[in-house]
Amino acid sequence: MVRRITALLIVYASLFLIVPAVQSYDFRDGLTGDYFNHWLEQNVIPSYDTTKIEQVHGTQETNINYSLGASFRVEDEPVINSEYEGSFAVMNQPGAFHMLLVRDGIITGGYTSSGDVSIGQMSIGGMNQAKLREVYGEPVDYIRKQWKRLKVDHDEYDVFDVGNYYAYFFYDIHDGYRANGMLIINKDEVIEINDIYNNPPQENNELMHYYLVNATRSEYGYSALERDPAADAAAYHHSRDMAVNNYFDHDSPDGRTLKDRLINGSVDFRLAGENIATGHTSPIFAHHSLMNSPSHRVNVLNDEFNYVGIGIEYSSENIPYYTENYIQR
Repeated sequence: MVRRITALLIVYASLFLIVPAVQSYDFRDGLTGDYFNHWLEQNVIPSYDTTKIEQVHGTQETNINYSLGASFRVEDEPVINSEYEGSFAVMNQPGAFHMLLVRDGIITGGYTSSGDVSIGQMSIGGMNQAKLREVYGEPVDYIRKQWKRLKVDHDEYDVFDVGNYYAYFFYDIHDGYRANGMLIINKDEVIEINDIYNNPPQENNELMHYYLVNATRSEYGYSALERDPAADAAAYHHSRDMAVNNYFDHDSPDGRTLKDRLINGSVDFRLAGENIATGHTSPIFAHHSLMNSPSHRVNVLNDEFNYVGIGIEYSSENIPYYTENYIQR
């Protein structure tokens, strides 16, 4: 009997270690510790020590605070499908835009571009890249999506491993690497997804993109833009043309320009500008990338524009193409 119990314990202990090790195998780079470390955090290692985070962010005055893991009723707010397992509940408050990621009635993350909002005791108020690295340590190079490792080593944002969460901080590289956006994601929201591009319906991503543009304009002191249906259609057709014909350019292969597309789409305009992006996993990353490109930033932060059209389409490989048409009437 003792031998049988001992044998069962050995088998159990072996499975306890072998299963996460097998799941950690990357067919390109071999055995990695990413999944294994996450598994240990979830099942063995005590909760992440947030003392330093609390000391730094606790001195900030934020008007809106959310606890990760708290209950939340999405029925009370507009909801947008996300690239993650949960959905975003949108709080489109002037000067305090934020979206809470909610799954089964629980807050599992969120995004904000406002220093007046904190999520899980974290906020961007008064923070820049140097200060954030002092608090959170070294950024990670990869995050795990099931069997895939997604590279996140980037000059325009940092990703920190915060226990059960990934914390993304986006920077304005034209303003001393000041933090101008924050995305907090429970690791299970990402690890359970196998695809790099887990695209929600087109209209959901377009609406999120529209919210992000106006939230940024508000934070930088510019008035909100109205969506123009005709400009939306022109933007969408250009995104679709790029996705179907596999190119990325403001000018179509047949020579059509933004002006041609707006005229053909019966868009009323006196002045127009266009932003395009591709390859980003969501509008959040596309928007912050556009903000760090001087030629695109001038469109987002141009007080002469009063309308915008937004169109997104996915290629046959699910790669998203984003187009923004900025209009002055």
